[in-house]
This record gives sequence, C-alpha cells and structure tokens, in this order.
Amino acid sequence: MTQALSRDEVLALPPVIGLPMLGKVLGLSEATVRERVRRGEVQAMGIRVVKLGAQWRVITADLLTVLGLVDVPDPPSRV
Repeated sequence: MTQALSRDEVLALPPVIGLPMLGKVLGLSEATVRERVRRGEVQAMGIRVVKLGAQWRVITADLLTVLGLVDVPDPPSRV
C-alpha cells in the first residue's frame, strides 16, 4: 500500500490522470489498481476509465465525485 494524497493534492489534479496517480489517490499500488480496472471494479464505483492506445486514463471529475470532494448536481426537476 502506498501513501494516499492529501485532499488539496487531489483537488489540484489535472482533468485526466493515469492509473499510477489513481493508485496514489486511493493509497493502492499500481498493480492493484490495474487489476481492479481489469475486473471492472473501478468503473462499477462510477469512475470512468478510458483506454487510449496502450494507456488507461481516468476522468478526475468522476474520482472527485466518488470521493465526495465535489457536489453532485441534483437532476433538474420536471414540471
């Protein structure tokens, strides 16, 4: 297990990150993160993971939402 990033460090992340950084955010090794992505566990949590060529990219906004660091807007009400 690795040392997780602080709240401020997580909020300063760019819009898209790689799996090694996802591991740092979650306090997990890169190998563990890769295995969980392969099994679909990360995606099942609501974090979009996109394969671009040979690299995986994680949508930071989804990660921030799952971690509760940003507000999820309420869906518009129907009149």
